[in-house]
Amino acid sequence: MEHLADDSPPGLSAGRAALLAAAAGYAVLVAYQAFTLPDKVPGHVGPGGDVTWWGDRAGHVAIASALGLSLFLLMWFLPRLIGRMPQDLVNMPHKEYWLRPENLPRAQRMLADDLSWIGAATLAFVGYAMYEVGKIAGGVEPFLGAFWVVFALYMVGVIGWSLRMQFGSRWRPPRSHPQG
Repeated sequence: MEHLADDSPPGLSAGRAALLAAAAGYAVLVAYQAFTLPDKVPGHVGPGGDVTWWGDRAGHVAIASALGLSLFLLMWFLPRLIGRMPQDLVNMPHKEYWLRPENLPRAQRMLADDLSWIGAATLAFVGYAMYEVGKIAGGVEPFLGAFWVVFALYMVGVIGWSLRMQFGSRWRPPRSHPQG
């Protein structure tokens, strides 16, 4: 198969589907918390599990909604901006090659897929943190070991995916095409 051929399957990529699923799950969690959390909710939980300040349910739901929506919109629409913004602002592997007009559509699809996977993982992690806040608000003592394991898995996953983007073969231009 020619490297430059559009080998993306038609329809929604797996990454885009994962982002939509994570956003839907996150929205369900926030909607559930809007009706089930007590009036007093932790506004911040420190690394040791101690609540450093308290807020109210409406504030928690507003912040959670704004955070989730902002993250979703950023990951969904950012790839479309590539090619329209100054190249100095673009940070992607082999951008000299991928920002060429003939390669840009494929780069946008690949970037959309990659950012969608990262966005899905981030929404899942933030959703888990919001879930833990809800448990603490309900009087359940947090199990910090689980949080730190989930955090470590999230970080390993995002760093691994980023390294795959930077050094993996998917983003590498074909040898038959000059870089400059």
